[in-house]
Amino acid sequence: MKKAFLLMFLMLAFSCVKKNNPIIGTWEVDSKFYKATCNIIEEDNSIKGQVLYYNDDTTVYKYEEGKPKNYFFNNLKEKKGVFVDAVSGATKKNESKEMVTLNLLSKDTLEVTTFIMHQPLKELWIRIQN
Repeated sequence: MKKAFLLMFLMLAFSCVKKNNPIIGTWEVDSKFYKATCNIIEEDNSIKGQVLYYNDDTTVYKYEEGKPKNYFFNNLKEKKGVFVDAVSGATKKNESKEMVTLNLLSKDTLEVTTFIMHQPLKELWIRIQN
């Protein structure tokens, strides 16, 4: 009886452990149009993409500790293995098909789709090893 109770307790304890989200981490954008680094974080029960660095040769941004944070996306939700931005900070859109989407290709590669003038733009983001 004690063994059965212990086994049930261990199963319950391990099932309650929060699983790490595979997209959490720091990512470098592989783009020919700009350079950027984004930190995907969980903050206030929401998955957000904080911009750490951005440079498109006209605008340069670098996050400094203690300063206001800029977000590339604000509210990622997982739907069938693809992460969809429910409220993007980067684009104004009227149709759900123009949401930012992140597809985890491997543990260190994301395919990120954004929209420019209603046209999809796909980029690869590479995880930065810490």
